[in-house]
Amino acid sequence: MRKATAMSRRMLLLLVVWWILTEGDLSGTGFGLVIAALASFISVYLFPPGTGQIRVVPFIIFVVFFLARSVTAGLDVSRRLLSPSLPTSPGYLTFNLNLPEGGPRWLLANTLSLMPGTLSVNLEGARLDLHCLDTRDPVEDDVRAVERKVARVFGLSPDRSEQRARTSE
Repeated sequence: MRKATAMSRRMLLLLVVWWILTEGDLSGTGFGLVIAALASFISVYLFPPGTGQIRVVPFIIFVVFFLARSVTAGLDVSRRLLSPSLPTSPGYLTFNLNLPEGGPRWLLANTLSLMPGTLSVNLEGARLDLHCLDTRDPVEDDVRAVERKVARVFGLSPDRSEQRARTSE
C-alpha cells in the first residue's frame, strides 16, 4: 500500500513538472501520462519509500537556502578563478553522516556538491567523501548545518554524536 501511495504522489509531482515544462499545452498530455507513470514506477523500484515524509514549510525554506548558497558557490568559484593568488589547500574530507539512508543522505550529498568549494565524491553507507578547494575552511560546520536543514525537511532529528572529519591530501 505504501508503494502505491508513493507512486501516486511521485506521478502527480511529475505531471506537475510536465505541465510546467510544456507551459500548460495539453497536446502532449497522453505522452506525459505514460512517461510520468513509467518514471514513477521506476523511481519506486529504485528508491523505495522511506519512513520520513517531506515537510512542506521546511522544504520551501531549504529551497531558498539552497538557491542562495548555490549563487554564493558560483561567486566563490569565480573569485578563486579570477584571483589565482588566493591561498587554497585542496584535499578530501571524510564525514560520518547522522542521517538515515535513502533520500536524506542523497539530498545532503547532492546539496553539498553545489555549496561553496565542495564536491561530493563518494557516498558509501554513512560515510561521505568531499573534495574541498580549501580544507582550512570551516567545511565541517557547513556540512553539519546542511545536515540539520535536510533533517528538518524530512522531519528527522540527526544524532548529536557528530564525528569529526578526517583530512587527507
